[in-house]
Amino acid sequence: MTVHISPMGSVAFVMSVLVTYFVFKASRQRHLGPPSTGDLVGSIAAGAAVFTVLYMLLGAGGLAAPTGEAGPAEQKPAVSKTTDPAAPGSANPAVVTGGGHE
Repeated sequence: MTVHISPMGSVAFVMSVLVTYFVFKASRQRHLGPPSTGDLVGSIAAGAAVFTVLYMLLGAGGLAAPTGEAGPAEQKPAVSKTTDPAAPGSANPAVVTGGGHE
């Protein structure tokens, strides 16, 4: 199964990955711990925030452009438009007249 990713979504993802990389690189230089560590959680959070903001600003939030196709078909009426069941000559009259017990 192929999943289509919009171009704006991929741009937002690439930008967030770059921000994550640069924030991590900058945190490695300014981190107070050993020289090889950096703030991994902070850089991932910054990348996620950038992705969220860009995804919403670039309009890739799932709103599809109108395709020009017709909407749903006309619904059938809830009541059938056949003959009245109480009308004389109908196959199944709703009201039975002349039951004999009066």
